[in-house]
Amino acid sequence: MLDYLLLTQAFHFYTWILVSMLILITGAIGFFYQKKFNIKTNYYLFIMAAILTLSEFLHLFVEEYGWVELIEMSGVLLASLLTLKLYRAMTGDV
Repeated sequence: MLDYLLLTQAFHFYTWILVSMLILITGAIGFFYQKKFNIKTNYYLFIMAAILTLSEFLHLFVEEYGWVELIEMSGVLLASLLTLKLYRAMTGDV
């Protein structure tokens, strides 16, 4: 029988992978919008935000749980700010 801790950790990794994929999709939308309408969206920063949220895999190598969580949350915060900026650019609230 699988260990409960291993199962929850696997689900935790899977969740952060899905979050990173959503961030990359949002970046792709920003890329399309920039190419189509020539409005600067900083779509390349979404890649950095996705990499920061994928730092969940540092738990395999680093024991400092607080630092890894801080890196993850900084990626989520960056993605949130970029998404808000993209939304404002797309709705004309710039």
